[in-house]
Amino acid sequence: MPLASDTENIRYNGTGRAYAGAVAGSSFDQLGELEGLNFGIAVSTEKMKSTQNASRATILEVESERDAALSFGLREMSENNLKMTLLGSAINTDNQSASYADQVVPTFVDDLFIDLGHLNCFSTKITGTITGTLAVGDDVTGGTSAATGTIAYKAAGYIELVNVSGTFVAGEQVYETQDTNHIVPTGIEILEDVVVTDETPFTTRRVQGTDYDLDPDYGYIRKLSGGGIVATDVVSYDYEAVSRKYIHGLSASSVEKKLIFVSDKDDLGMRQRWTFHKVKIALNGEFPLIGDGAAILQTNATVLKDTSQASGQEYYKVEMMPQA
Repeated sequence: MPLASDTENIRYNGTGRAYAGAVAGSSFDQLGELEGLNFGIAVSTEKMKSTQNASRATILEVESERDAALSFGLREMSENNLKMTLLGSAINTDNQSASYADQVVPTFVDDLFIDLGHLNCFSTKITGTITGTLAVGDDVTGGTSAATGTIAYKAAGYIELVNVSGTFVAGEQVYETQDTNHIVPTGIEILEDVVVTDETPFTTRRVQGTDYDLDPDYGYIRKLSGGGIVATDVVSYDYEAVSRKYIHGLSASSVEKKLIFVSDKDDLGMRQRWTFHKVKIALNGEFPLIGDGAAILQTNATVLKDTSQASGQEYYKVEMMPQA
């Protein structure tokens, strides 16, 4: 009779989930999508050679050391995964609320970027026919939309606004004084730009690409030495609300976790749960900040002895559950 194979014992194309938490803890963070999860054991030995003949045959081999380790790649750069792998400090919250800057005077440096201190900067340009008098600093209101804003620059046929609340609509009066001082928009644009003008009388508008360069996403502005910006020029802009958290890297001396792997119950082969009571986490190698493909946090975890566990159970536990 030929030997039978039990395919229920063959694990093939394994999938599953991994969780990490405090050593001896009972609550865990899911690590998310993984780029593989591998486990290995290395056993080192010392050999005693015979000195009675030239062949120096081994007469005794003694185990000297045993090590268990995991390696895995974290596909998800969640705040907890970054804190764990980058040896980070506590996770801090530093959200940016939506607001505006009006006629601030930056300390420009020729041909170098400086930080305006805000993310996602923009301005609003309204093009149309101006009736009466509108001036920088005037607060205006949309007659239909009830949107509001403050004029940061005014030229023939358009105004630029900051401190905008609501959404202006084409065809309405945008007025300082209704029916007297107003503009009727034929076009409304949200610009990835800031409004840079002379200090007084605010009649000279500096031009992006000629007088300055701008990274509106991160609020970096560079004064171009060949342009017209002078030290007293003012900058106005709106900025969006941004959720932001941060850590300080290399602030933790080491990271030790309880790590659990569970195979998906629909996998081929034996269903398993591996509980590593105590592992030391370390980032293994580089990951691209700029490059093609996914940035994977390649990680090693050395299995340590957890003395809080019963004797003989200090390292890890493997549970095996036959498929139903």
